[in-house]
Amino acid sequence: MTLPGDSRLVDAVRGLTAHAAGYALLGDSAREGLVGQVAAATQTAIAAARGPNVPIDVRFTGDDDAITVVISCEAEASAPRPTSTSSGGVTVDWETEGSRHVCHIRHRISA
Repeated sequence: MTLPGDSRLVDAVRGLTAHAAGYALLGDSAREGLVGQVAAATQTAIAAARGPNVPIDVRFTGDDDAITVVISCEAEASAPRPTSTSSGGVTVDWETEGSRHVCHIRHRISA
C-alpha cells in the first residue's frame, strides 16, 4: 500500500501489522515486537521523507518461514540511513537505494 507521509497514519500501519501477525499465528509477545518495529520504522520513514506529501510504500509478504514488511520512501538528501537492528526474532535492515530509504523487517516464524 502507499500512504502519504503523515504520522497520523502510523496507527493504521500498526493495525495492519497486527492483523498480518495474527494470520501468522504469532504469540502476543512476538506480535507486539513486530508491530512495534514496523510502527517505529514507518515513523522513521515519514521523518526522513522529502515532505508530508511524499508517498511511503509499505508492503507485507509472508511464507512458511517469515513475515516480511518492506517500507520505503524518497528521503531528504541530508537524512542519514537509519541503523539496522536485530532482536527477538525480528531483523530490521535499512539500506539506501539511490534517493530512497528502504527498510526490510523480517520476523521468523517458528516451526
